[in-house]
Amino acid sequence: MFCGACCTGESELVVQSDSSKVPMTPMVAAMSSGPGDERFVLTLPGVSALKSLDLDLSDNKCVIFASCDGAAAEWNKQSLVQVFPYDRVIEINGQPCLATDLVEKSKSEDVGTVNLTVERPQKRLLYLQKPGRLGMDLTYTKTRKGSVKPWITNISDGLVNQWNVNMPELSVGAHDRIITVNGSGGTPADLVQLLSSADDTMHLEVLHYNI
Repeated sequence: MFCGACCTGESELVVQSDSSKVPMTPMVAAMSSGPGDERFVLTLPGVSALKSLDLDLSDNKCVIFASCDGAAAEWNKQSLVQVFPYDRVIEINGQPCLATDLVEKSKSEDVGTVNLTVERPQKRLLYLQKPGRLGMDLTYTKTRKGSVKPWITNISDGLVNQWNVNMPELSVGAHDRIITVNGSGGTPADLVQLLSSADDTMHLEVLHYNI
């Protein structure tokens, strides 16, 4: 849970520790679905509820819900606007926030409500065809409370960069999460292995965040 990161002092926010980078292959086509910029405010009764959230803090610039446990489950029981796994926390009490900001807030003695602005990601479906090099790196953390899925850290010169120039409405970029490869999910390590061993055609499901 969220309190595990803030109470034990473990360096779970350090993205560069224990990472894997994976070269990928040429893009043939891509699709996009979802609202792309759907936001709502999730109101928590206090810091104790904030600590109960199950958040993935491994990417400091892109905090997402790892699950809907804790206070998120209570919110979903009472609200028509639901929070889902992979939704991103972009603000706390109206101010842009990083993972480190949320950790610091969880240590405070505030007794008032905590308002989290939540943004839903946009799903993008990519169809990739070997041979060739895509020019995109992935990373994930392997700490006790690590990443739920790997994310893009860098796109270099290559087919993805050219795709992004030509089709900006379907572009992918840093902090986007890889959810499935050829219809299969699993841990970050599983997905990395699938990318490494995939045959000529790869179908990737990616969640895009407005960062």
